[in-house]
Amino acid sequence: MTCATVGLSGSIAASATSTKTTPVAHGASPQGGEKSFIPLPRLDSANIITTFGVLPAAGAATSVVPLSSQTFTGSARRGHVFVNDGTSWADLTSVFSPGFLYDVTLAPSPSTTLLGTGGVLSSLTASGIPVGRLRVTVRKADGSIFVSDCSVANTSGASTLPLTASDCTTPARL
Repeated sequence: MTCATVGLSGSIAASATSTKTTPVAHGASPQGGEKSFIPLPRLDSANIITTFGVLPAAGAATSVVPLSSQTFTGSARRGHVFVNDGTSWADLTSVFSPGFLYDVTLAPSPSTTLLGTGGVLSSLTASGIPVGRLRVTVRKADGSIFVSDCSVANTSGASTLPLTASDCTTPARL
């Protein structure tokens, strides 16, 4: 441990006392006496197949072939959720309203066994592989978690971008 002696000179030495006689002026503190907290944006991204082909065999679908994909980026900030589809930011807050949204995660939506006829899927959920749908999961201020699946392609395999809130399903609570 090192100790040092500090010497004061001039007007500082003349006004130096061992007791404090005037309070130090502090800036106004935030309401409730707590430090203000500015949350950093929450970010996530996922690569989603946005165009695909369905290979038919004698009238029945045999496989789904990815043709192109897009990286989607999600951001949750100040109670809102935005998703960038590569062209613009879509505000998906209305899908999960009411509530203050804190976190967002993005992933491909799960799919079930392949069902389709004549080169067209019966639904995007029945592709056999995750294609054409983006799963958006959010956490609200009360701690509840909700999930919604957004369509980014149609059942014939064409992209339906840009993404809008109307492309998303009613959220389900996890």
